[in-house]
Amino acid sequence: MVDDKQLEAQQAYAQAQAYGRDLARLYALEKERRKKLEVTSQKLQAIFDTVPTGLAVVDHDLILTEVNPRFLALFEQKPDCVGQSLANLLPTETLLKSMSLLSKGLDKQNSVEIQTTKPVNRTLLINFSPLDNKQGWILVFHDLTERQRLEGLKSEFINIAAHELRTPLAGVMGFVSVLKEDLKDAGNPIATEIMDLILQSTDRLKGIIDELVDFAATQPLTTDSLHVTDIDLGRLLQKCITILQPQITTKGLSYQFDLPDEAIVVQGDQRILTEVIYQLLENAVKFNKPQGKILVRVQGVSAATSTHETHEKKGIIIEIEDTGIGIPQTELDKIFDKFYQVEEHLIRGVGGLGLGLNIAQRGVERHGGQLWVTSQLGRGSTFRVMLPILTESFSTSIDNRLDVIHQQMLVYAQDMARAVTAERKLSKKMEQINSLSASLAKELNRLAALQPGATAYNQTFEQTQKIVQTLMSLSD
Repeated sequence: MVDDKQLEAQQAYAQAQAYGRDLARLYALEKERRKKLEVTSQKLQAIFDTVPTGLAVVDHDLILTEVNPRFLALFEQKPDCVGQSLANLLPTETLLKSMSLLSKGLDKQNSVEIQTTKPVNRTLLINFSPLDNKQGWILVFHDLTERQRLEGLKSEFINIAAHELRTPLAGVMGFVSVLKEDLKDAGNPIATEIMDLILQSTDRLKGIIDELVDFAATQPLTTDSLHVTDIDLGRLLQKCITILQPQITTKGLSYQFDLPDEAIVVQGDQRILTEVIYQLLENAVKFNKPQGKILVRVQGVSAATSTHETHEKKGIIIEIEDTGIGIPQTELDKIFDKFYQVEEHLIRGVGGLGLGLNIAQRGVERHGGQLWVTSQLGRGSTFRVMLPILTESFSTSIDNRLDVIHQQMLVYAQDMARAVTAERKLSKKMEQINSLSASLAKELNRLAALQPGATAYNQTFEQTQKIVQTLMSLSD
């Protein structure tokens, strides 16, 4: 007959066996989780090793903790540079300041442009993002040196070509004007009309040359090349309208300003913003219908009142609305491309290189703003410019599409860092499980050899329970 002590021992042993089965199940789950994590870690490591940009993980003192092959090639370093300070490779004052502002929530800018002399003179764009749990930072390095050199050569070529074209063109226009007056005085209307046509053609050629020069001037060569001053936006708008007044009068257009009562002062580069507004107003004039209308509206905007999904900064919005030919919906995403023009049958009789809107967009982007359009074919278009309030830490991105790639690299690098951290934690947990499993097996064997109720039995049973509880806590 089984007494109470034996029954208790049997129950304890059965419970221990149940714990053992739970342990086996837990071990299998952890093993599967570890396998999946290892696969993810391998994928992220492959991305980390093969991306064509330099990646580095640093702690809060900018000590390198992990780098990829592209980083090593960029700075001509060996793998043993891990553990050294990033300050040994490049100036870090601006980077540290920007990191501090971002971490404190005082600025959303997550990139800096740095000039370095190691191993050679070059310009680097560095994107940075904090790791989870304040473990450090992910840095993405882009070498802009060759890009800037090519941009400089392109602008230099355009400027030289424009100068070489302008000089003889000025002479032609001058002589044609003199001939026109002489022929007019001589009473030769046919020859005078021919001279008018020549002047119109040369004036158009001059406009194309000016457009090329403006296009070169708005290229974002560096982020610190803006000459920022206070600008009276009302005066700027009126100045551009005055320049376009002959064309407005010729087409019989009317225009209206809808501006706040107080003066509107914005911060920016006077020359570039003038070019932006001029291009948009000229567009509204060129593509408007005879006797059409132009409405210019200015209003304040903030993150809370913005209707455009990408707006995040407080600033102003300038709207230029026309009653022109409009733009097909299929063309809206192309009109800001270089040298692009809307379908020929829609703009017959309207000349141009297709650079005006690209020039305007470039100028707006250099101020950290945005330019977009809404349009209805046959009814007109509305172009909107959002200009943010500039701060001391203001700098513009080199290229919006490049910035998307930067952010993707940061995400990949962050995922890789998280996977490495999780893998280390899981590895440590597995070591604990293995150790506790061995201890549990040892205690279960001792328990089976002892008599229920004995002091040694009770002590062993308590120890077994503690081990099982610890194992169960590791499954959380």
